[in-house]
Amino acid sequence: MTLMKETNEILYKVIGSCMEVHRTLGPGYPVEYYRKALEVEFEAKELKFETNKPVDVIYKEMLIGTHEIDFWLNETVVIMLRVQEDLGDLDIQQVLRLLTLMKSSIGLLVNFGNIKIQYKRIL
Repeated sequence: MTLMKETNEILYKVIGSCMEVHRTLGPGYPVEYYRKALEVEFEAKELKFETNKPVDVIYKEMLIGTHEIDFWLNETVVIMLRVQEDLGDLDIQQVLRLLTLMKSSIGLLVNFGNIKIQYKRIL
């Protein structure tokens, strides 16, 4: 199986899991609740993941801090969760920066803060 096909299958499972969590919980909870519910879904789908994965932020060869990724799936996909009114350019830029830091080519930004779930696939 090619890497892209495998990644698409993972994303299909992830988006389905996000929809199930949103359908069950609805909007209005803190992001941690959605993260925990997604852990349950990802385990049920036998997806390999890490939560709250720390990522070093380097500036001119110097560590200036760390940032946490909500989910690191299959060591290839960055997933960031939000609970807010809408997804904006800043949210997308943050995922793009994390993709660079993780040397990954695909990310998923998911917003549980509305009546309808929002998600953006970021390449």
